[in-house]
Amino acid sequence: MKIDKNSFTPLYLQIEQQLTEKISAGEIKPGDPIPTEAALCEIYGVSRMTARKAVDYLVRQGRVARFRGRGTYVVEAPKQQKIILPLDRHLTASEVAQENNQRIENQVLEFRRIPVSEDIAIELNIPPGTDVYFMIRLRLLGDEPFVYEQCWMRADNFPDINRAAMTASKYAYIRSKGFQPAGSTKLISAELPSNEIRLALNLSRDQPVLHSHAVVSFTDGSLFEVSDVYYNQKNYGFSVHAKVKG
Repeated sequence: MKIDKNSFTPLYLQIEQQLTEKISAGEIKPGDPIPTEAALCEIYGVSRMTARKAVDYLVRQGRVARFRGRGTYVVEAPKQQKIILPLDRHLTASEVAQENNQRIENQVLEFRRIPVSEDIAIELNIPPGTDVYFMIRLRLLGDEPFVYEQCWMRADNFPDINRAAMTASKYAYIRSKGFQPAGSTKLISAELPSNEIRLALNLSRDQPVLHSHAVVSFTDGSLFEVSDVYYNQKNYGFSVHAKVKG
């Protein structure tokens, strides 16, 4: 097995690609160990750090798993398919669950009424100190934690909102009060989560999340919500339909 040290492709990715090809071809089967980091160093003539990065990448992809004191082994391909969210549509968690024929559960981890901070006030176009509802929700599809959400909602629109209502569909509640959400402006990024989010989503230390920062408006154009939503990237991806200009 050889790698091209003059290639623009990083060495660790070349090693990962070769191991992935062997796993896909069945040369290394579920339950079989992959070469140790020391063996990879010898096989490819690379540093221990490069070998470790290659194995780390396979671990993040869910193709192999490390077992303390035993080594790193190929695992069965996950049965859960990745859910693809369209960037040009504002899908609620309930709509995602319905489209994928799965049960959704909302766990409300925190719910309180607070004066809005200056940065959130600017995004909502309201005076700093105005009351908002702040909530943290963890969403599960089946038994899998998929989404960690932090949300700030204007309190003046929903005086009777409560924690129990947020264990169901947030947008169903909003519509029941006569309001119609129109859509959102989103900024999507990939990042390493805080320890709190990592533990909630059951991620390892080096697994990134897909972070969506959104500002949501009603049909009349008024803004009512700012949210930071962290998607378990093992299960989520994003897509957009891009048109070719004339």
